[in-house]
Amino acid sequence: MPAVSPELDNLAESITALAGARKRIPLSHLLRETGLNILILSRIASNRLEDRLRREEIESAADHLVTQLRHAVWELPPPHPMEAPSPPDPAPPPAT
Repeated sequence: MPAVSPELDNLAESITALAGARKRIPLSHLLRETGLNILILSRIASNRLEDRLRREEIESAADHLVTQLRHAVWELPPPHPMEAPSPPDPAPPPAT
């Protein structure tokens, strides 16, 4: 397997750090979105392959991964109800 470029390593580390810092996205939503992205991108990429068998293997692997992500969502505890946003601060009195 070819070595990964330092730029890709840095990008992967940055994405991982950002993902760890973004706690506002509920885990169930993140897992579902990840699964959808995997399906879309794997189909786009595999459809460009000439080898039908290789394409089917990639799509099968992607389907398996998406199934695992869905199962992970199902195993999560129910989400907490969303809290209503706090009301905005009152406007300051007009200057006289």
